[in-house]
Amino acid sequence: MADDPKKVKEDRNLIAFKQKWEVDFAVKQLAKLAEATKKASKEALFEAAREISPSEGRKKIMKAALKKLKG
Repeated sequence: MADDPKKVKEDRNLIAFKQKWEVDFAVKQLAKLAEATKKASKEALFEAAREISPSEGRKKIMKAALKKLKG
């Protein structure tokens, strides 16, 4: 029998930092939004993820990383 999907947090709301393609996608989004380099975007993303638990969600991490890039 399958797991109950209502009991599991949606995966699309998270960033799997162990999967290169997910990190690359998030970095690309940040670079485009902040008009920054990919290197700076990646550093901001990982710094934000260290401050905010990755389990809190993609939106919260991306917002914090964007703030770091612009601020």
